[in-house]
Amino acid sequence: MPLIWAALVAGIFMAGLTSLLALNQSQMEVAESNKSHSRTKRQVQEQQLKLDRLEYDGKKASELRRIVLNSTQEKDHSLRNMAAALDHAMDEIVNLTREEGDDTMLVIRTRAEGMKRYAADLQALAQLQLRSELPNYQELDFLSELNQLMDGWGQLGKIRKVKLKLDNPEDQMPIVSDPNWLKNLLSRIVQSLIRMNENSTLNIRLIGYLDAALGDSLRISFTIDGRQFKPDQLKHIMTEYISIIEHGQEVGPGLTYVVTRRLAQMLNGYVEVNNTGNGVDVLVVLPRNPQPQEKEVYR
Repeated sequence: MPLIWAALVAGIFMAGLTSLLALNQSQMEVAESNKSHSRTKRQVQEQQLKLDRLEYDGKKASELRRIVLNSTQEKDHSLRNMAAALDHAMDEIVNLTREEGDDTMLVIRTRAEGMKRYAADLQALAQLQLRSELPNYQELDFLSELNQLMDGWGQLGKIRKVKLKLDNPEDQMPIVSDPNWLKNLLSRIVQSLIRMNENSTLNIRLIGYLDAALGDSLRISFTIDGRQFKPDQLKHIMTEYISIIEHGQEVGPGLTYVVTRRLAQMLNGYVEVNNTGNGVDVLVVLPRNPQPQEKEVYR
């Protein structure tokens, strides 16, 4: 009997030991299977991230190609219209040299002055496109800068009998920008609007607001009653030379808004030109405190 019991106990022990070994082996296989599943899952996720990145890069490359193509087309259109404008001006001067009269020399001088403005705008645009000069950002009081500019604009306004009226609800308007670029941008717009009109009032309105794209921004609106742009002129005013002849004199904006658009872009803002019910409104929006990484970004 003792031998039988010993054999029985030994059998039970061996069976238990075998079961424990089998269970341990199963647990190890399950753990290894889980590890393999985790590795596979991680590899799938990594591949998905790579695919997402490739898709994103593809979309960015496509968008960049579209921007480059549009920019090239704009430049091609601008060059074509520049050549046409110069050819037209030269034809007028040639025809004038065949005429007699006291006004002939005055018209020739007016055309020559218009072409000089045109050449200056072309040079300014080329410098902006080549990025040969970048904004030198400083902390400014925009109202102080604007008041200094208003004096010079007022003298020009007297020639065309255009009054300037500033509507500003705030006492101070701090902004981080380049004072020379601001002067260049705003003066071009004001001079263009004054040259186009006479016996009117140019209203300048300022307001600080939160722009969806630019954040804390400054909104500058120039509104004047008088001459309006034709629909075709308004459509191409940001990319082409616009000519308006009045009594034999060139009073159109020329390349003003082509240059101001690029100036505003370099300052991380934008310009919009629209007809109103009685005249024209030009809107300039600039960020009041552009971030360092934005200061050299082409927009």
